[in-house]
Amino acid sequence: MNALDKRHSYMKIGGARIAAIALSFLLISCDQGTTMKPDFDTALQNHLGSIAARDIEAFKGNLTLDETLYTVVQNGHAFTKKSELIEIHEQWFQDLDWVWKGEVVHKVVGEDMAMALIKYQYQAKPEDAPFSTWLVYVFQLQDGKWRIVHDQNTALDYAAFARSAGIEIK
Repeated sequence: MNALDKRHSYMKIGGARIAAIALSFLLISCDQGTTMKPDFDTALQNHLGSIAARDIEAFKGNLTLDETLYTVVQNGHAFTKKSELIEIHEQWFQDLDWVWKGEVVHKVVGEDMAMALIKYQYQAKPEDAPFSTWLVYVFQLQDGKWRIVHDQNTALDYAAFARSAGIEIK
């Protein structure tokens, strides 16, 4: 074996040792219960996608594990139970006419809490003029998943929202 072959042999052994050490470290870390925090952006996009797709099961899977979940709707009414939010969305998702397009405007992500500000365009029917609404979601990391613990809607044009919802303004 010449000097060059010996050098390549040592490099292969050294590289294998480094890989073995790295793998051992990874396995020890996993064995000690170290878990990676899920990506908030992915969780947020999955939730917005569940709305656009009218997927109630995916939607429910993004909600808090607790029964209390404040949801403030465009007219200022506050629902306080997760079951109420689910019921509203079950009814809404059955309507196949509406168009909803949300865009993330701002977000803040901490260790176990996150907030997302979404501005969305809504049309009750495709031929209707769209109107805008602010939507704020507060997420909490629960059992290794980002889950919504607060839902706040604010219509930018309440009259347009009221017309769309069939609410008479006096």
